[in-house]
Parts: sequence; structure tokens; C-alpha cells
Amino acid sequence: MKVYIGCFGSGLGHASRMLVIARLLTAGGAELEFSSSGEVASYVSRRGYRCNSLPLADVSYSENGEFQVKETLLGSPMILARTYRQLALEVRNIATFGADAVLSDSSLSTVLAGKVLRLPVFTVLNQLNLTSSTAKTGTLRKLLSMGTSEVMGRSWEFSDAILIPDLPPPYTISERNLWGSRVGKVRYVGFLSSTEDHAPDAAAGEFAGDPRPKVFWQVSGPPRTRSPLLKAGLRIAEELKDRYVFVVSGGDPQGAQEPQRIGGGWYYEWCPLTNFYFKACDAVVSRAGHGTVGQSITSMKPSLLVPIPNQPEQEGNAEKASKLGISIMISQDQLTTEALSGSLAALLDGGYKQNASSLGSYARRFDARSAIVAALQASTLAGRGPR
Repeated sequence: MKVYIGCFGSGLGHASRMLVIARLLTAGGAELEFSSSGEVASYVSRRGYRCNSLPLADVSYSENGEFQVKETLLGSPMILARTYRQLALEVRNIATFGADAVLSDSSLSTVLAGKVLRLPVFTVLNQLNLTSSTAKTGTLRKLLSMGTSEVMGRSWEFSDAILIPDLPPPYTISERNLWGSRVGKVRYVGFLSSTEDHAPDAAAGEFAGDPRPKVFWQVSGPPRTRSPLLKAGLRIAEELKDRYVFVVSGGDPQGAQEPQRIGGGWYYEWCPLTNFYFKACDAVVSRAGHGTVGQSITSMKPSLLVPIPNQPEQEGNAEKASKLGISIMISQDQLTTEALSGSLAALLDGGYKQNASSLGSYARRFDARSAIVAALQASTLAGRGPR
């Protein structure tokens, strides 16, 4: 079986979960080829897979990491032009590879190219529009909502199946990012978190054995959004070193993987031990990307979520996690040492921990990896292979 995998090229979450599937497919003898954009394409290539580079078609972020609604609308003609360019490249890439099936993680051009070539197409997706709440009543947000929930929603239906890497209602973390869509062919398969493990280093051993409460500060997201959360983590780790031990991960895929001593713990430019620290910590501080929230849940850890400012997907994820009693949501401009200290005390004081453990137990009943691989295999066994 030859599978072509397209990943949306903003942030590493889409590629990270597709690499989980890739390892399982490769172990079963499948041949793979990827596509993505920018640093994400480089990230996939460094993990040993052929990855075609596409122009990035993404929303706009300011220098302080804030999602820009107006600039995104003004830039929509360019985004559309790049999407058309992606489509042309993907038709060529998929045909040249000779794929039997196409798997897309939030890459619309890959979906459309697969259907142009009359191949079975499966989409992993947790966001059907660019607004996450009817409560956001601004005119610009309404324009984005109308364009994305209707036009893009219908476009995703070219997929043979849409596999949502989330829990079924009423526990769906991304529910507000799905509102207003009338998309069919949807199946909830559970969270798709990384399973990549590495041998713990000296810092990991010291962290696990430290008697202080343990905090894993995980920075992620598009490049422009990382710096504010990273700077806050390094500062707060120093200021709270008498009460907590921290590991801060900077989220730079090209950064050094060796831990550096900081006041209050350790800092990795790029942490190769993410799974270890999710399991070893008492609480997680992170953005509210879907993959990170899902990994906190499956690790049964309460979390403090700091959404990218004005970023509707992450706002929706954080709001739902807060309602489920597993997380506390705080805005980036409120991330002071005092606020962080109070939030961590609340997270570690019983209720949040119990809720996280209970929801994590439920989430572990799902096997998203097997569900996605089985869907791909069934499509080729049913004679829907290369045409």
C-alpha cells in the first residue's frame, strides 16, 4: 500500500500526529510520502520521510503572537492563490508517487487533489472554521465564520471520511471549532498523541526525583506565537524556584536537544522527552493547541492553558477544557507570577487532578491510530486502490 500524507504547515501538531500514523503504516510495510510547508516540511524530512514542500497558506499573526482577523481577511486573496498553487502541486506529487490512498491532516489542497485523481481520501481534522464561538460577534469574525464554516466545510466533504481526533460529545474538546458546520462523514476516533519515547537524560531523572511539585511548561505553535510564552516560562520558573521544579520546552524544532540549567529547573530549545515529562509532571502549562490538550488529557494531568491571543481555535479548546474541570484558562497578558502561582495551587488541590484522571481514563479507551490505519487498509482491500 502506498499512502500519500498531507499536513497543514502551521505549527507542528498536524505533522506530529501524522508521524504517529506513519510509524504504524511503515511497520506494516506501507510506502509513504508527505507534503507540508516551511519548518513543518523540514521537521518531517528530518524524521526520515520524503516530504514535498508546498507554499504556506495560513492566517496572519502579529509580532506578539496574536491572531489578526483583519489582516487575515485582507490577505485572503493571497491565501486562496497559494491554496490553488498547493492543489496543482499536490495533483502532480500524488500522481508521481502513485498513491493508493490519501491521508490529509487539515490540508484541504491534499483532499481536493486526491479526489481529482479519484483516490480514496481520509481526513484527520478538528477545526472546520476559523471562528470558534457565536459569542464572538464582531463583523470581521462573522465574515470569517460565513466563509469557513460553509465553503470550507463543504469542501472537506470531498473526503471519504472525516476522522476527528477527539472524544465524542459531550467531551469533545474542539466542539466550538466545529459549530455551525453541516459536514457529514464524521467519526470521532479519540486523541492522536505522540508515542515517541527516548531514554531519559540526567535532567529528566532529577526532575522525576525532585520532591517539589513538578511543572512541564510546553511551548508550541507557529514561530511568531512562541516567544511570549517562552519568556514568561523562563521568568516564572526562576521566580517560583523555591516552590516548584520546572522543565520548559521552547518548541523550536531546529533547536538544541540538550537541557540547560535555569533557575527553577531545566530548559530545552527542543525537547525530545515530551512524553516522559507529560507523564512525570504534576501539571502542564501550555498553549491550547488541540494536540497538546489531548496529550495532557491522555496523560491524566491538569493543565493551565494560555491560548494564542485572539486565536479562536485555541480559545475554543481552552474554554471547553475549563468547563470539563480539567484546566484553568488564562490570557497571555495576565500571565504574571502571582496568577501562575495561584492557578498551579488550584490545579494541584484535588478537584482538577481527579477530573483529569477520570477523563484521561475514558480517553484511553480509544485507539485513534488503529482506527485510521484500518480505514486506509479497508479502502485498498475494497478495490479502491490506484486508478
